[in-house]
Amino acid sequence: MKCWTYDTRYGPFEIVPLDGSYHIMHEGEALAAYPTPEEAARALAEGHSPWPPFGNPRDLGIPADLKQWHCRLLA
Repeated sequence: MKCWTYDTRYGPFEIVPLDGSYHIMHEGEALAAYPTPEEAARALAEGHSPWPPFGNPRDLGIPADLKQWHCRLLA
């Protein structure tokens, strides 16, 4: 399985597979779950996911395209 990370000035956001869904994570907090990692990235980039405490993640320039995220394999 894979997970994806994108670094921002407020720390990294991650998209992590868990229980059959892909969860957007920030500082250990699950913000939302989506059926695919592409949907998770798009929702976060467009500001359609729940927001972390600092505000709208859309203002951070997070890309909707997972090819621009750092991908790693999970053991």
